[in-house]
Amino acid sequence: RGVLTPHVDLLAGKMLVSLTKGIEADTFKLMSEILEDIAPAARIGVLSGPNLAREIAEHALTATVVASEDEDLCQQVQAALHGRTFRVYASADRFGVELGGALKNVYAIIAGMAVALNMGENTKSMLITRALAEMTRFAVSQGANPMTFLGLAGVGDLIVTCSSPKSRNYQVGFALGQGLSLDEAVTRLGEVAEGVNTLKVLKTKAQELQVYMPLVAGLHAILFEGRTLEQVIELLMRAEPKTDVDFISTSGFN
Repeated sequence: RGVLTPHVDLLAGKMLVSLTKGIEADTFKLMSEILEDIAPAARIGVLSGPNLAREIAEHALTATVVASEDEDLCQQVQAALHGRTFRVYASADRFGVELGGALKNVYAIIAGMAVALNMGENTKSMLITRALAEMTRFAVSQGANPMTFLGLAGVGDLIVTCSSPKSRNYQVGFALGQGLSLDEAVTRLGEVAEGVNTLKVLKTKAQELQVYMPLVAGLHAILFEGRTLEQVIELLMRAEPKTDVDFISTSGFN
């Protein structure tokens, strides 16, 4: 807010595309919503996907999503960024794409912990797929399209963030799994790990909206409520089983 506010008179009619993945703690606003607050006359979009910065810089084959209700903005961003090693897809679901980019950081911490603790491939697969279910469930409560989470900005970003040691949030989780405290893990990283702050506001918002997010609640209990990993695993595995995939008819089970 402090960076853009002094220049608001210059932003009317301009295209502003956010590449920042996060949620404002006090308001629970996404970055594009903050841009709308500051520059309501600007044209707003977001760019998100499985985009590890180092690999993009090295010209690894990469795809991303530009999302906006403004179709012309999407087309102009595609034309400007689409290239030999970088594909740009379009979406009209700005909030869904942006939420995918913010929420997956929380689950990358869990994934990093699982790897450090030598949990099996079954466990890692379970974590990623249940993380996707939680992300989608929450995003739908915010008005997002659940189908968005089957694309690059949802499952695509989740997979790379939860499986790559290049992910900052994964690194924090890995350090936690090695026995470091949260402060020690963040200090060792030496960079911002957005998932830690997102976890705090997401846990509060999910409780407020009564959205079922057991992985979020479990990680919060470990990092901020003094629960042990063993206690949380016991609670998660003993919880009542749910339907595998939300947003489909369950009439066949009745």
